Amino acid sequence: MLISKLQRGAVITRDARAALLELKTLVDRAAEKISVAERETVGVAIGHGRNEDPLRTLRDAADALQSARFEAAVSLAKEKMRTAVNWHLGIQET
Repeated sequence: MLISKLQRGAVITRDARAALLELKTLVDRAAEKISVAERETVGVAIGHGRNEDPLRTLRDAADALQSARFEAAVSLAKEKMRTAVNWHLGIQET
């Protein structure tokens, strides 16, 4: 019985980590887009970025952080983390 409880706790904690990693992936992608926008802005400023559109790239990054997918990932990560913390506190949900 104790082993199955511990296994359940491990699964709950693993799920929380997976949800957080998904959120991190989305944030990392947005951060990469912002880095590209920054390089494009510098390119335009020094006259080398004639075909670049830093505003479009920046808007893409902003849109990614305002998307339904991002909001869902934030909600899921919060829910899974809360579930894991509660489980470890002994407030097990059935």
